[in-house]
Amino acid sequence: MTNPKLSWKLGALALAGVTSAFVGNACSLVLGFEECTTDADCSFESGNGTCEDGVCVFDEVGDDTDSTGEDTTAEDTTADGTMDETVDGTAEETTTGGESCTTHTECTEAHNENWLCGCNDTCVEAITPLCQIIRWPSGGDPADDTLFVGSIFPTSPPFDTLIVPLQNATLLAIDDFNGEVELGTGQRIGWIACDSAGGTMAVEAADHLVNNVCVPAVVGPVFSESVMAVAEDVTIPGGTFMMTPTGTNKKITNLVDDDLVWRPIASDIYQANAIADRVEAIVQDDQNVVIVHKNDLYGTDLAADAFALMGGNVNITDVLPYDVQLDPEAPIVDVENIIANTLFTDGGNPPEIIVLVGTSELIAFVLGYLQAAVVQQPPAIPRFVFSHGAVATMPDTIKFPDIIDDDATQMLLYSIMEGVSPSIFDPENFAAFNTRYFLKFDEENIITTSSLAYDSALVTLFAMSAIPDGEPITGANIAAQMNKLVDPGGTFISFGPDIDTTFIQTAFNTLSTGGTVDLKGVSGELSFDVSTGDVRTDYVGWEPIPVNDDIDNPTIDAVRSYVLNPEPAQDGTWFDIP
Repeated sequence: MTNPKLSWKLGALALAGVTSAFVGNACSLVLGFEECTTDADCSFESGNGTCEDGVCVFDEVGDDTDSTGEDTTAEDTTADGTMDETVDGTAEETTTGGESCTTHTECTEAHNENWLCGCNDTCVEAITPLCQIIRWPSGGDPADDTLFVGSIFPTSPPFDTLIVPLQNATLLAIDDFNGEVELGTGQRIGWIACDSAGGTMAVEAADHLVNNVCVPAVVGPVFSESVMAVAEDVTIPGGTFMMTPTGTNKKITNLVDDDLVWRPIASDIYQANAIADRVEAIVQDDQNVVIVHKNDLYGTDLAADAFALMGGNVNITDVLPYDVQLDPEAPIVDVENIIANTLFTDGGNPPEIIVLVGTSELIAFVLGYLQAAVVQQPPAIPRFVFSHGAVATMPDTIKFPDIIDDDATQMLLYSIMEGVSPSIFDPENFAAFNTRYFLKFDEENIITTSSLAYDSALVTLFAMSAIPDGEPITGANIAAQMNKLVDPGGTFISFGPDIDTTFIQTAFNTLSTGGTVDLKGVSGELSFDVSTGDVRTDYVGWEPIPVNDDIDNPTIDAVRSYVLNPEPAQDGTWFDIP
């Protein structure tokens, strides 16, 4: 039987941008919930707030808006000249002009600037329902000396606030490259950006890029499940090079991929060890531990590996999957059941530690869980341990002034959250990158995962630069040059620490003349294993902190490091950072 105190409608904690689902609530979601006596006390933006057992609850969510109210996407050409990032979820429809072509401008003159000369020397429209941005080199006019690359990111809600910075970072890398050099073929880089619609349409977007536009390389996707599907169904058969910034599932390592799939982020097999060792370090006596994970390839495998690694030493009472719906008006599927019917059943033992394996949707889970936890007797406040996909959401979980309207709630959240992620930024290089990003997009303090997108794009372009004169720029030829980028004895190339981008010219000059380089990117050392396309990195333990003691301005701070044991070990040891 469900605890009657849980009569509030958790299902209305919607996924969409998660921030938008909470806009307009005048009551405190977590600790201020005893303030209402009638429905009139609950002023929700949707007008449908109700008071149940003294608790303000949602009946339905409000408008779907970005948490900042600002558009962070770069100014690029779309089908109608606007910055429309939405998709309709339908299958990809591509318009081909049918005209034969030898240059891009033959197609732009016959149609408009959204057209180019694509596969089979045929005019094709670059803009589709999923691929809404085409950018000619450095934002200029259509030009025949343009080689297009593609990107695939889930930039529409609910992942937009986390993923748009990665798309922007990809554009920044392309523009930085174009600002310094052109390929040996005399070409500069154009860009077509596609939205994978939460990952569900990644294959369709990739099909357009590979089989209509004929791009030699793709940056993305970001979710492991999408990476596997796109690689196996589209890019490997199409001979296209792919660099995923954030796909971490261990199965990616063993893809039969003709060396076409690469990533600048470590496999989750290391993260599973880092999470397991961290939980073992903080669990006390017979405390209960629950793993809650997104029901996809990333969440399921990482949760299973973490469970296997600590199952003998930790009292894990449940491993609970949840599904995610992409409809902005829909709740996170199964979350109400997980919280009300599993974690807070009569006579149950709520967990002291909850390991959360997922992405931005976990904001809603944490806030909803606390609403249930504080009405228990005594309050059942857990410690939340986030996987890397949700580390960046910790500050967003804290800063909901329309929901969390008391300092005690915010301070509670500061004290009960921590996260584990691969080491994905070099402090000096990231600072320089952050400055360039701010100058281009007028947005400061971007999330650290954007470093991976920048490095992914620039590494791809450097590999293109190393292709010998006279050989075509193909996926296979790009992949064949990757060994030239990981030579410890080669020219050292650091993507910083200065704000300028002259390092691109140095790298290009070295590679285009047959030399080799040793890369230190924004995300750190780019020591790819050329046999697997992977990197091996240490991990970082994060906790939220207030900037300058302002609790309304949260950020995350690296407080501990997980140093891997020598190869081929997959485990390591946690150390506090002084």
